[in-house]
Amino acid sequence: MRYFLDLLAELEKGEIAPVYLFYGPEVYLQREAVRRFREALVGEDALNYATLDGEEASPREVVEIADTLPLFSSRRLVVVKNAPYFTSGRQKEDPALIAYLRRPSAATCLIFCTAAAVDKRREVYKLVQAHGRTVEFTHLAPEDLKKWFQKRARQAGKVFEPGAADALLAAGRELTVLHNELEKVLAYTGDNPAITAADVAAVLTPTGEETVFAAVDAFGERRYPAALAKIRALLETEPAGVVLALLARQLRLIILAQDFLSAGGRSEALARELGVHPFVAKKVTAQARRFPRTEVEELFRSLLELDAAVKTGREEFLAGLERRLLLQGLKKTIPK
Repeated sequence: MRYFLDLLAELEKGEIAPVYLFYGPEVYLQREAVRRFREALVGEDALNYATLDGEEASPREVVEIADTLPLFSSRRLVVVKNAPYFTSGRQKEDPALIAYLRRPSAATCLIFCTAAAVDKRREVYKLVQAHGRTVEFTHLAPEDLKKWFQKRARQAGKVFEPGAADALLAAGRELTVLHNELEKVLAYTGDNPAITAADVAAVLTPTGEETVFAAVDAFGERRYPAALAKIRALLETEPAGVVLALLARQLRLIILAQDFLSAGGRSEALARELGVHPFVAKKVTAQARRFPRTEVEELFRSLLELDAAVKTGREEFLAGLERRLLLQGLKKTIPK
């Protein structure tokens, strides 16, 4: 939150760099930052605002648009969503983009946005850092999220009662999801000025994270058809890449929890160790204690192999997962 607020303070003072990189998992705040920049720089002026998808537009196209002079205005805003130029493992960096970033146009504010992790060793990252600003958008801490809930509730003439904000945190840490759930809670409570934990529970929808917990539970009990049913349901609302990432993250949390607990770590300290909400840590602890280590490691490796196969077009996600789980079921016998 501090970096986001610092960025807005600079914008308010008119301290605007020619190029920015917004990166990290909190895309809600990234979108909010872009909205504030557009409001401050070009408003509703469509002539001097351009948005591109980095997965579709070439670096040369980005440079050409960024180099275009503004019309009847002192500044132009160009936003590149899903910017792929800053992650590791990509091919040689594009010379046209490198050349532009060495001398970015003073008449353009160019903003790259990505939810992916970035490679700070890449020249494009270093050039943005040298001539502009790189801003990481991480998930907010639980206490900051609860303050945000209370602020939005006050704006609606309401207040969260003790325990209600914690109940809402069960929806995860993605602000996009939390915003939607919060608006549903506010609508559900109507004219009632108090929001209770029961109100939150009444409207909270199962999240992708909760579905993944249930799927991993089914893995550990060798209920593979049940696990696949939950994953199929999740695929109706989430792309395959997101589902695979959620599954891999959950298995990785279990491995980390097993290491922490076997080294003598206390279960009540696990949330801090993993950087997750206590609600999530409690579920991870239960899974870590009943999930055989060899099984969780084998599943994790299978997901990494599947990820590579999907990205290279050799397999489809669901079919590949079904095949791997079938083989897993044939090879393993997990104690009940």
